[in-house]
Amino acid sequence: MSTGSERSAAEASEGTRAGALPPGGGLLRSVAETHALAARVAGSLAPGAVLGLVGELGAGKTEFTRGLAAALSVPADPPVCSPSYLLLNTYEGGRLPLAHFDAYFMDGPDDLERAGLDDLRRAGYVVVVEWAERVGSVLPRDTLWLVFEAAEDGRARRVSAGAPGEAAGS
Repeated sequence: MSTGSERSAAEASEGTRAGALPPGGGLLRSVAETHALAARVAGSLAPGAVLGLVGELGAGKTEFTRGLAAALSVPADPPVCSPSYLLLNTYEGGRLPLAHFDAYFMDGPDDLERAGLDDLRRAGYVVVVEWAERVGSVLPRDTLWLVFEAAEDGRARRVSAGAPGEAAGS
């Protein structure tokens, strides 16, 4: 488990980018905590917002997106699933529409642009990009980057804000 100095992302206080993570990030010990973090992030999103999700396979990127969709009141049918082979799934009917990209199989940043990143943003979609580090050069400067990593115990996930290579929380 965690030490007393580690805080769950579900227990994180306001005051960092998107008001969801403490400086240095937090731990997600369950699906419920992942969804709670997504709900806090969703509360601060405006039309056209972009989230860049980074993390290995199974790190929690798609589960976070499910929680985000639920927090945006996107209908549960169709269910949110990874768009790996489709590259893009869109979900409408909530407080804000959601566009969910998976850049894993994209050949490069141009693929994201051709798939409609700018058009979706102009249409007011919240855009989530999994494997965002692969297409980061075309993401807007105000992208909220979330990095998901396995925690030391192998069961929990550590999440931090900041583009890959940046200090967390910056």
